[in-house]
Amino acid sequence: MKALGPVSVIVCLMLIAGSALAQTSISLEGTTYVRDDSVLAGGSTHTFTFRYRATGAPASRNYLTANGFRVFSPDGADWVSVQGSALQPFSGLRWAHVFVNHFNLTGGSGRYGMPLLAGGGNETGRDTVAILLAGITAKPSLGGLPSGFDDLALEIKFQSRREDAGLHICIDTCQGAPGAAWEWANPDGLLKPTWSGKRCFVINCCSGLTGDVNGVGGDEPTISDVVTLVDYLFVSRNQPDCLGEADVNTSGTLLSPPLDWRDVTISDVALLVSHLFVNHEPLPGCP
Repeated sequence: MKALGPVSVIVCLMLIAGSALAQTSISLEGTTYVRDDSVLAGGSTHTFTFRYRATGAPASRNYLTANGFRVFSPDGADWVSVQGSALQPFSGLRWAHVFVNHFNLTGGSGRYGMPLLAGGGNETGRDTVAILLAGITAKPSLGGLPSGFDDLALEIKFQSRREDAGLHICIDTCQGAPGAAWEWANPDGLLKPTWSGKRCFVINCCSGLTGDVNGVGGDEPTISDVVTLVDYLFVSRNQPDCLGEADVNTSGTLLSPPLDWRDVTISDVALLVSHLFVNHEPLPGCP
């Protein structure tokens, strides 16, 4: 079910250490199942990966850091689940303990509920999820994020939905969840690492190659996809869930954009049948 307000997921990373002011940065290093660095393959499980850099910090220092991240949709896209995890370059540092908690912001109350093991999707009364990743050490001299660190520290996994094609999912910083102040600190003072900036991705229901007309999933179509396409063209006229998958030959994208249902023709059936039973040549990639 859709929440009434903008959908948001807040992810908070908290590491234990201490240091003086220095040049530091946090950046979105990569995103999986994305095309042209901006189009998500709907229905896939995506991973945002974040790099932490402390290469300009004074030598022999460890850092206390608290950084909040927000995964959200400005136009109502949903997701199946959200999971934040510390990556080995971070979790392998000298921490006494590393843990991850997830919190839901319920019913617009502005208060977070009890910690959970994972963040859910956008449901009524539960439209914001906070993830707190924390590393504990007895004292900064014994462990923490060291000066010179330049590696992947955090990943956030979420699953988009094919039915949200055309909508957007974004990632940005936040300061609204517990421990989400954007700062790194030690007894000598505070510093605010630079951020690579907000990024938004549009969801495409077509994933990988065309031809998954019945929406079962996967890049290898079957006779059921042919039946669904023939049913749409000549029997029921019920449109399949994903136009991009049904336009098997991508004629609507390559020859007569923008794509619409008039671009799905008998030529798409012929190409699908040829792929399955004649020449077995690969189908086009999704537009």
